[in-house]
Amino acid sequence: MKKKLYETVIDFIHEQIANGSLTIGDLIPSESQLSKKLNVSIGTVRKAIDKLENTKLLYRHHGKGTYVSDYNFDNSMFNFVSYGSGTGSSIRIHKTTPVRKKIKANSEISHELGIKNGDDVIYIERRGYIDKKSPVMIEKSWWIADTVEGLQQTNLHIPDLLYALISKQFNTHITSSKEVLTAGIANKKNSEILNIKPGSPVVILHRHSYATGKGLVEFRITTGRADMFSYTTTIGNPDDS
Repeated sequence: MKKKLYETVIDFIHEQIANGSLTIGDLIPSESQLSKKLNVSIGTVRKAIDKLENTKLLYRHHGKGTYVSDYNFDNSMFNFVSYGSGTGSSIRIHKTTPVRKKIKANSEISHELGIKNGDDVIYIERRGYIDKKSPVMIEKSWWIADTVEGLQQTNLHIPDLLYALISKQFNTHITSSKEVLTAGIANKKNSEILNIKPGSPVVILHRHSYATGKGLVEFRITTGRADMFSYTTTIGNPDDS
């Protein structure tokens, strides 16, 4: 029997997961990218994604893309992924991790994490892209080392959705966060990364993340271009109103 077109898309995604190109928490290519790559229609891609979502292999986060999932995937983790464009509309943001290392906490970080000055922390620096050009955001996070020991290893793939890896690899389930959103201006280093002029307006998000049975485990500072990046919070479920 001739293979149906949508099965070509399903086979491709299965292959990408099997060979390690995609893992739990990764953002899969967009519908248009899959359509062009596999020479099928957008409708065919959507049908394949629908079927993979029904089997729990994928999770579609409307407006932000589709992620690799599994039966134990905790969709509540998406409560902490609410980035958007400069106008507030939802967008796909793909992340890279150019910096990861174990360091000693300075006075500021030890205060934020409630640990002793000089205690070990894992520092992760990520950059978020709408396209393959300049990043629109810089994400710096400090983790209590004992909680995620090994996260700093360069051979460990960090997916777009970091908390999926933290949950699966380190048995640390992020359940809540405290966040403060402010406006600021870009310093020289951030302006170089974000490809903007020093002093340009930026959006700054400070986050403290808490895990089940472990308390505070992460302090994060996200800096985004004010003209291309926004952060959206939804309280309650508008669909229930």
